[in-house]
Amino acid sequence: MTTLLRFLFSAIGLLVACSFVPGLGHGSFLDLLIVAVILAALNTTVGSFLKVIAIVPMACSLGCFSLVINGLVFWLAGSLSIRLGLNFTVSGFWAGFFGALVSSVVASILGSIFIPKDRQRPEPPPTIKVVN
Repeated sequence: MTTLLRFLFSAIGLLVACSFVPGLGHGSFLDLLIVAVILAALNTTVGSFLKVIAIVPMACSLGCFSLVINGLVFWLAGSLSIRLGLNFTVSGFWAGFFGALVSSVVASILGSIFIPKDRQRPEPPPTIKVVN
């Protein structure tokens, strides 16, 4: 159930990003849900591969280079969605960069609000003291 909620929050993040970032366009909300699945698949495969390849720039920039990689993956998702006939467009790298940034922030905020976390740790079992 939480996976479906995460895809829903990602689609809402894409909708917000398309509203605020110039250069992003979208069609129906169903298209955005499909793009959310495409983005998850691309981040898992291509994004992870690019982060392994770019380990040195990521270490030198203290992880900030991962924002560039996320922007590239977002741009790739826009190109792939056009080829699949979805109405989601990303006009360039900077639109992808800021679109990835806005959509991930919105999806993270929604996830932290609506997906419960088990913050209670189970109590450790009582210890038995042996006295000689």
